[in-house]
Amino acid sequence: MSIGSTIKRLRREKDITQEQLAEYLGITSRAISQWECNRTAPDIMQLPALCHIFDVSSDVLLGIDIERNNEVIEKYLNDARNLCHQGKWEEYTAILREANKKFPRDYKIMQSLADAIVNEYSRKGVKEYNEVFELCNRILLECTDSTTRYEALETLGTAYSYADKNDEMARLAAEMPKTRFSYENFMVYRWKGTEGFKERQEYMHFLVNELLSMIDCLKGHCDDNGQMIYSREERTELNQFEIKLLECIYPDGDYQQNAYYGATASYFIFMDFFKKQDYENAWYWLEQCVNYNVHADTYDFDAPHSTPILRGFADGGVIIESEGNYSQTFLDWITTDEDVAMLRTDSRYEALIKRLKSAAKKP
Repeated sequence: MSIGSTIKRLRREKDITQEQLAEYLGITSRAISQWECNRTAPDIMQLPALCHIFDVSSDVLLGIDIERNNEVIEKYLNDARNLCHQGKWEEYTAILREANKKFPRDYKIMQSLADAIVNEYSRKGVKEYNEVFELCNRILLECTDSTTRYEALETLGTAYSYADKNDEMARLAAEMPKTRFSYENFMVYRWKGTEGFKERQEYMHFLVNELLSMIDCLKGHCDDNGQMIYSREERTELNQFEIKLLECIYPDGDYQQNAYYGATASYFIFMDFFKKQDYENAWYWLEQCVNYNVHADTYDFDAPHSTPILRGFADGGVIIESEGNYSQTFLDWITTDEDVAMLRTDSRYEALIKRLKSAAKKP
């Protein structure tokens, strides 16, 4: 693509007329027309101004290997996402640092790197996030893509939280739009046709995840004195409600990644009955916990849901925080924890261990 064609495309994307562009540059609109018809080309001294107006690098303006660069950038981002899903935080950060050095003006890479640093540092208890602040503030200052800007706002706010800069976090949160102003909330009654149905399913998947996550947040919420708001009995009821909700949304047991919520809720219900020495109920919920763990580790990440409201939609994989998988972690616990040693004398124990081993993944 010629520089004239690129200027024409960028001008239209920015909704700038030839007359406006000419006024910005202090030249005639006829000169702009000549560029866009490829009869003449801008003077080299005008390139910095054009780059600033269109918010692009000189490489983009001059059409230097743009297509190849985009392919390389997309490969970096895809490779980084795969590392993220595997929980390989240091490698995730490293590959994005490499990409950022190669493409220092690409805002998606900047945002991904900032997010990777937060993921890595937060797990190490690091409180120094100046690099994240710098990356995100640069995006907010220079980038015009609204999606990337909102992602940067979220990453920046999260970094403020981990850095114990709660005033800055609250200030930033106040700048974020309320849920009712979101794209999805606006479009929910406006989506049409096949693509609209897919958008609604993706939004439903998001809402289901948010609802389950919010129940988890409520269960563990503490008051100003650090005391849990819900009693142990109430937390058991909330865990049971969470299970009922899962079974309602996925009546065919097609939980996919949300099996994690069932495993967690079942575990806490099991522990509650176990501590009360109600062993029959404890065993029932222990078996449910194993079922959810095994499902989370053995479903096909690429397979679409069969449950009616999400039929055809695939969740994809989940991020495993520890090495191995859910079944391996649970297997390590149940075979070594002395607090539940009596379980290992029960005739039902071996069947549970066999199921866990079949789904477990050694680190």
